[in-house]
Amino acid sequence: MTAYELEQDFSSFIEFGNVFDKTIRTFLVHYIHARLSGTSISDYRLQSLLQNQQSKYFDYLQKSLDKMLGFHLIQKVCSNNQQLTQQIIHDVLKWMRDTDKRIVAKNPYQQENDMFEAWSHKPTHLWMETWYVLMNFLANNYTREELDKDFYATKFKALLANNQIVQQVKSLPLQNLPEEKSPLDILIDDLLAQWNALLTAKNLRYYMEEMDKAQEEFTELLNKKVEEFHKLMTLINPFAMEISNFWDMSRSLWKDKGFNVLDHYQQLLVNEKAIQELADLLGRLREAQTEVEEEIFREVIVHKEWKTDLQLKTEIGGLRESNDLQNLLPSELALLGNPATEALFLQKYADKSLLSYQFQGRSLVHSDKVSFTTHRREKRKEKGPFILCIDTSGSMEGLPSQIAKVLCFAIMKMAAKEQRKCYLISFSIGIKTINLLNIANSIDKIVDFLSMSFDGGTDITPALSEALNVLQASDYKDADVIIVSDFVMFDIREDLLRRIQKEQSRGTKFHSLTLSQKPNLQIVEQFDNYWIYDPLERNIMRRLWDDIRRLQ
Repeated sequence: MTAYELEQDFSSFIEFGNVFDKTIRTFLVHYIHARLSGTSISDYRLQSLLQNQQSKYFDYLQKSLDKMLGFHLIQKVCSNNQQLTQQIIHDVLKWMRDTDKRIVAKNPYQQENDMFEAWSHKPTHLWMETWYVLMNFLANNYTREELDKDFYATKFKALLANNQIVQQVKSLPLQNLPEEKSPLDILIDDLLAQWNALLTAKNLRYYMEEMDKAQEEFTELLNKKVEEFHKLMTLINPFAMEISNFWDMSRSLWKDKGFNVLDHYQQLLVNEKAIQELADLLGRLREAQTEVEEEIFREVIVHKEWKTDLQLKTEIGGLRESNDLQNLLPSELALLGNPATEALFLQKYADKSLLSYQFQGRSLVHSDKVSFTTHRREKRKEKGPFILCIDTSGSMEGLPSQIAKVLCFAIMKMAAKEQRKCYLISFSIGIKTINLLNIANSIDKIVDFLSMSFDGGTDITPALSEALNVLQASDYKDADVIIVSDFVMFDIREDLLRRIQKEQSRGTKFHSLTLSQKPNLQIVEQFDNYWIYDPLERNIMRRLWDDIRRLQ
């Protein structure tokens, strides 16, 4: 990314950041980007900014950023990921803006800063009357080693005792000669310079102390965010192409146990290749299809030509008979001037047979020929969503529960890879739901599901009711429903069966994957398709694949 492109992306902060000045804001954007991307700042304009920077905060901010962005993993996760780099830059700049605003708002020296501004703009003749007020304030806030009040008090008294100096001060405003400084003005400037240096030091010390506290806290959070993001990237890459979408500084940190659990199921999935294949097969139920899209194009052909227009009086084109009095020939007008021929003129006027000039001109005429053509092109539809219901009852304990959990993990990776909408419903007596597409905000729920013990009775009613409700949402109206269970349960209620049949009439498919040899047949027969998954059965994946391929 060029320096210009970077400044365009962060133009809002550079122009209106409301923190530091524009020069520092510009350099901060480039400096943070360079640290994250592992590049050097070679642009001559930026080198000039660095060399000419005189701000008292600049060196401190640069060192703080070095410490904040020095974490070894941060460059690794940002490598070749421009979107993530920009997100982290936004987060750091937002933190700096918010922290600066908070620190300035709580500055214990703000009242003294305001007092300094007021005294800096006080006219000299008012100093003559109130200088002792400031001396008392300085005596109460600074030691003699910091500021020698007695020296300045003695000087003020001596100068104010000099009548010539007093008269000079009183006359300067009237003469409008501000460049002629009196000895009293010189003393005031010196005192203000001493006070400003002490006040600036206090402000800077306070700012650095508060910034250090905030910086340590933010750096710790940033490092933890980078660590968990790197772990997530390791688990789901290269399956998730847009992994930078999972970065969110506002979200709380994931539970400590989360990645240990996810890593455990990652290893199980590596060993259980059949389950990975099964997840891929289930995903093919709602594979993207190709549809033909027609586009109608309107084509206009414009033809231009010059045509004679008798209404235009550009030139004389001949003679004609008419009763047009404005364009009559002089000989015809002569008939009207003679009493002997006046009757003839009126007769010819009534018959429109008076000779008159025929004018004509040319005009440019446009003619449009409109035609319509139809273009057909193939358009790939979005990969279809699906709703996954997993039985977590006690009868699923053991191998079925492990298969269900690993299958859930496999589908999570598939959803991340293909950016597909997938809604998980786990059920026993009650239900729990997880949006598998939004992995970043669902990690804790996924970990809880993978860590839970399967127990309790089996009631499919809440799960089916939830699935049917989700089908009404616009995001899932074209979804298929897949239920993974041993189907050792009571029959489905009649009202739910009617709702299922209604959805089936609209094209929704209900599939069941049975992890048992003895399911309730009255239930599984209600589904459009049902399979029995036995990992010990030979060619089970081939048979499932053939079944699913016939559905496509």
